Amino acid sequence: MTTARMLQVLRLDGALLAGLLLGGLYRSAAAQQQIAGPPRDADVSANAITPAMIALGDSIFHGKAAGGACFMCHGADAKGTPGLAPNLTAKKKWLDSDGTYASITSTVRHGVPDPKEGPSPMPPMGGANLTPDQVRAVAAYVYSVSQPETRSHP
Repeated sequence: MTTARMLQVLRLDGALLAGLLLGGLYRSAAAQQQIAGPPRDADVSANAITPAMIALGDSIFHGKAAGGACFMCHGADAKGTPGLAPNLTAKKKWLDSDGTYASITSTVRHGVPDPKEGPSPMPPMGGANLTPDQVRAVAAYVYSVSQPETRSHP
């Protein structure tokens, strides 16, 4: 092989390698952002909850969107499954969160690796691959079932 041909092959291989590395870095950065949570300017106060967020969160919670399956452990009525997952409608009894929208958002995002009650941990995002907006929507729905006034006055 001539020197010119070797250089041509190396340039092509180098370009291919660079493309693969950049693609991997992009996917890795996107995955990290998704796991890390919402952008710093995202509002996770209860005032940010909208009826559209609650509706999307309801769809995800009940397995109708984004691969969510929260209802399988927490029940279709979100009242929990004894020995598996807690009641999410009990306004005064939060086990792994303080019940604020921000705290629920964090719990949905990070899961519950060591639950205070029950043998089963909750994986981050319930095991689904949710976007930060979808995480906030699920949290808005959960907040709304524990704070019914949220549904009428977002």
